[in-house]
Amino acid sequence: MFRRKTILIIGVIFSIGFLLSTNYLNFELPKGSDRKIVDEIIYEELNKLPKFYKLSPKNANVEVEGFFKNLSTSAKYPYKNLRHLWQTANSWTNKDRLVDIRSPYLNDVVTSMKYAKITGADLDHRGTQLKLILTLEGNQQVIFKPKWYDIRKVLEGPVYVGKDRFNSEIIAFYLSLMLKKPLCPVSTTREISLQNDILPVASKRLLETVLVRNNRTCVYGKCFFCNRNDPICDNENARLEGAVIFNFKANLVNHRSPWQRTYKKDKNALWQEYTETYCDVIKAKLSKRRLYDLVEVSIFDFLMQNGDRHHYETIEDNVLWLDNGKGLGNPYKHHLDILAPLYQCCMLRKTMYDNLLKLRGGGLLELLNGIPDVERLITNEHLKAIDERLLLVFATIEYCKKGNGDSVFDTILQ
Repeated sequence: MFRRKTILIIGVIFSIGFLLSTNYLNFELPKGSDRKIVDEIIYEELNKLPKFYKLSPKNANVEVEGFFKNLSTSAKYPYKNLRHLWQTANSWTNKDRLVDIRSPYLNDVVTSMKYAKITGADLDHRGTQLKLILTLEGNQQVIFKPKWYDIRKVLEGPVYVGKDRFNSEIIAFYLSLMLKKPLCPVSTTREISLQNDILPVASKRLLETVLVRNNRTCVYGKCFFCNRNDPICDNENARLEGAVIFNFKANLVNHRSPWQRTYKKDKNALWQEYTETYCDVIKAKLSKRRLYDLVEVSIFDFLMQNGDRHHYETIEDNVLWLDNGKGLGNPYKHHLDILAPLYQCCMLRKTMYDNLLKLRGGGLLELLNGIPDVERLITNEHLKAIDERLLLVFATIEYCKKGNGDSVFDTILQ
């Protein structure tokens, strides 16, 4: 009898702990302002932003501009000692960065990822989308995300609609450098041939998902959304474009985001219902440092319009900016709720605020236009939209300051 009661008590405690650890808490919170009202207030702040936010600082991003200039003139062939190059690139990884923008080897890493010989190919079972793991000469793996859409394709519907966008991963890499938060892995474009580059070195399980359609080699993979009836195929020139993402070596911990969506049209998550009180609950569960990290990644996601960060990864308790393929869906829509961590918690590190200010007054747009082959990666409409969203971030900061009193400015800039 005693044992049965003990088991019952343990079961109850476990169940309560599980519920409290998820995003779907079952107890009632004091309901805050409707999110639509918050959106309206932020747009009101946008219309009366101080001119300060529109001034262009001079020589604010010399380091990033120099990297882009050097990258655009890089030699288009692999580095001679690839094994040494990959070792160097993996040595950059620590809790504060995945990329060393000052490294003289960074250009060679990007170039070699584009052109080094593929010596192995397999399926990547992580996530819900079709991805390949390619092994490059010198024994370095990269993740290949294929191009599903033309960059001019506008995706209507929820912010998370559609397949991953290869160009979103690449623009995210450059944007992270502009924000001085090198927490995205190196990403660049690459053209491959399934027929000539992949099949000769493919694993058995990858070969099992290969088919021929209209005389073109195709692969459909094995993943949650993978479907034999919806493969990706070589084009008429036996080429397939996509993004290659450096598969860095590190022990990562996966976490569910407190601002995860329900992915159901008729059901909101708690953070969408209790806009003024939700962060109080999260503050009781997470450290202030973690909250600062999540606020920063929300700003990054908002600029890109990646509303699909249901989980995130940490290295030594620092949040990384991984899996950015759901950005750049619709340049004519700004989903303000991606900024919920910022406007609900009203917390922002001073370093991030300063970095954002260095991009004001057209500075962000100028840097974006400096990305090598930018016209192949992103449309002018998306570029303008990202620049407009920076002003909305500043408007949200003003909302936080005015909604919580003058003393909040110090809170925001910790």
